[in-house]
Amino acid sequence: MVKRWIVMLLITIALGIGCFFENRFINNSFNWLINSLESLQIELTENQEKIDTEKLISDAYSVHEEWHEKVIVLKCLIWHTWVKDIELGLARIAVYVEENDYTEAYAELASLIDYCAHYSDDFKISLENVF
Repeated sequence: MVKRWIVMLLITIALGIGCFFENRFINNSFNWLINSLESLQIELTENQEKIDTEKLISDAYSVHEEWHEKVIVLKCLIWHTWVKDIELGLARIAVYVEENDYTEAYAELASLIDYCAHYSDDFKISLENVF
């Protein structure tokens, strides 16, 4: 009888630790993306007339590539459709920057930052998300 309780306690502890690290990875990934998008947004607003510079284009693509590396693990943890929406948004931003379309690039950046902020809230450890 005592052995069962010990095994159940160990399994519960292992699950709790796993959930903690999963939550931490997801939130760190989204925080990184939000920070990267905000810095990209600052770069974008510096010269609104000519946003198709080499540096801004490469920064937009590098954010997309780095996010794609994180997605490999994230797809095991979260819904693919939500990740797909983020991937599409990042691709649109890069294309808008290449096309020198400030209005669309800025709107897509603002939308994606807001989307990621709300999306990451869904994975925070709270009573609302548990029940």
